[in-house]
Amino acid sequence: MKNENLLKNIVEGIELERIKNLPVTEKFKLYEHIKLIYSEAEYANKESILQLVHSPNYTINPTYNLFAMLVVNLSDFDLIKEIVLNYAKNFENSDIYYAQITMTGMGLLMIEKQIPPESIFHFLLHLLGEDFLQNNLKTNACSKEVVFKDLKLDASIKYKPFEGDHRRVKYDLLALLKLSHEKDLNFVSEIINAKFKNSQLQFYFNMLNNNSSEVIEYLYRDLNMSNIRSERLLATGAYAIVKGYSIISTHYLLNSILGKYSRYDKRKEEIDLEIQERIDGML
Repeated sequence: MKNENLLKNIVEGIELERIKNLPVTEKFKLYEHIKLIYSEAEYANKESILQLVHSPNYTINPTYNLFAMLVVNLSDFDLIKEIVLNYAKNFENSDIYYAQITMTGMGLLMIEKQIPPESIFHFLLHLLGEDFLQNNLKTNACSKEVVFKDLKLDASIKYKPFEGDHRRVKYDLLALLKLSHEKDLNFVSEIINAKFKNSQLQFYFNMLNNNSSEVIEYLYRDLNMSNIRSERLLATGAYAIVKGYSIISTHYLLNSILGKYSRYDKRKEEIDLEIQERIDGML
């Protein structure tokens, strides 16, 4: 992918005006996050992306830690981009949180694509707007003059600790996904349409279960436009089953719709046990 197309892909779906129109005080806070991304891009450039987990800043900020964890463990640009957009959608009423999510996500996607650190810095800096940069931050935009000491990362986002009523649905979807791996798609289709009492899931699954990848992608993008979280959860779960996603990738993806913080160090055995309980109840 050429860099020009890559950048278009990175910003696609992100409301850049919400960043540009932030109050000056919030942009100063956002600048600290940009410095963090620049610092981590330098670290990844020297030590490799997989070594980001050993960076002194790896856990300095929940949002950075969340997306850095995905970059290190998933290494899937399109999936991570979708996760970033899902989390951002949970903050439609907070421009500063939306900006933190999207700028951190864009920065880490650029790190994942190994774009040079100073280029990442200038790209993110530009999103704050020329007027702010020259008249308020009063920067000459020289990356060599950036001071990384004592980063002031204000206004950390509060992620939802629990999934609430959506927890059972999420694990039902993961159980169906696991069955599709162990059996096949026809086996799962029979369960969804004959045993599973959820007409919305039946609809999404049957719409997406066809032999044209182009049609699947088009329909999924359209069906996933809903502002109702439960509908997006079911549409995404059906899509993951049809596409044959991994359990761990889908776990992150569904959590991003719920606005729940994902931890890579959560015991895999706990997730597997709950999934197996759901499978036992279906068979």
